[in-house]
Amino acid sequence: MNILYLFLKKILMTIVFSFMAVICVVSFSQNTLYAAGDSDSQLTSKNVPLYNVPNKDAEIRRREGGDTGAGSAGTSRGLSRGLSRGLSRGLSRGLSRGLSRGLSRGLSRGLSRGLSRGLSRGLSRGLSRGLSRGLSRGLSRGAISDGLSNKVLLSQIHDASDEKKDDHGKAEKGGGHGHGGGDIDPVHGGPATPDLMAPFASLQTGYTTNPQPTLWWYISSGYTSKVELTINEYGVIEPVLETHVIGPPEEGFSRIDLKEYDVTLKPNTEYEWFIVIVPLPAERSADFLGSATIMYTPPSEEFQNRIAQAPKDRLVFEYSKEGYWYDTVHHLCELITENPDNITYRKQRIALIDQVRLGKVKNFDKKVIEKK
Repeated sequence: MNILYLFLKKILMTIVFSFMAVICVVSFSQNTLYAAGDSDSQLTSKNVPLYNVPNKDAEIRRREGGDTGAGSAGTSRGLSRGLSRGLSRGLSRGLSRGLSRGLSRGLSRGLSRGLSRGLSRGLSRGLSRGLSRGLSRGLSRGAISDGLSNKVLLSQIHDASDEKKDDHGKAEKGGGHGHGGGDIDPVHGGPATPDLMAPFASLQTGYTTNPQPTLWWYISSGYTSKVELTINEYGVIEPVLETHVIGPPEEGFSRIDLKEYDVTLKPNTEYEWFIVIVPLPAERSADFLGSATIMYTPPSEEFQNRIAQAPKDRLVFEYSKEGYWYDTVHHLCELITENPDNITYRKQRIALIDQVRLGKVKNFDKKVIEKK
């Protein structure tokens, strides 16, 4: 029995250390990927608003249209699902198969030999197969289907429309090269779909102190046509808001003021908001969309007093430290709108973009800074 106990202890320790090693590798790879550009702001810690995530272990809820180039939410989602499913399936199958085979063989060949071989082979095979299959499936389903499916589908539709391009030749020549601006989509004849569209939102559910907040979103090129806007309350079938806005004429950040739509959020209730470009109304699988979640969390009286006494340019720091994402970005975007030549504000926005892994979105402010 002592030999069996020591053997089982050794197996469990091997499992734990293997799991920790995988987590470290994944964390390192993600940190390496996301850390690129962290020094772009070139500001000291005293001048950078640091977003205090309310719940770091919460599920990733943001989606972007296109590739941000900073590791999509789909990749993170795929990794987490792949690891959890791979480990759980590997352990359960390894233990069940290993014990059953080990016990059956053990009765005939000897209990100790059967258990040792069954457990070691079952666990090793279960873990290796579970991790490899879980990671590969999680990454492929997460990164590819969640992060890139919209762009891949659109590119396939565009490639399949070669016969229609001749009919739109004159319109395309007038729009120049690439997406956005005056480009004409060869499929539906409307404005070309941008390369990237993303809510200026945190990865997890973001908090706000305002029951009628302002939502900000980014688009990589002009799109002067309808963009669907939908807001859903968690667990409720009927949408809270279902309308559309007209996209901006050029790249940049745009606002959606919920007060203008008479939308009031219930306290401590999660809402999901969507911005959607519909290139083909008859084929909604081609929709190009971004989404994020938001929750109105009433602030404490002490925090309200701090906000009331804080200078306008320090509100960003107070809100970010308290974990109110939507108030943070709203006040910062307002400062940039009022002071478009202020480089410090733009660098602060770059720092926030890096913190929530929005990657290429920061290139907009970087280009503006480089022109100064």
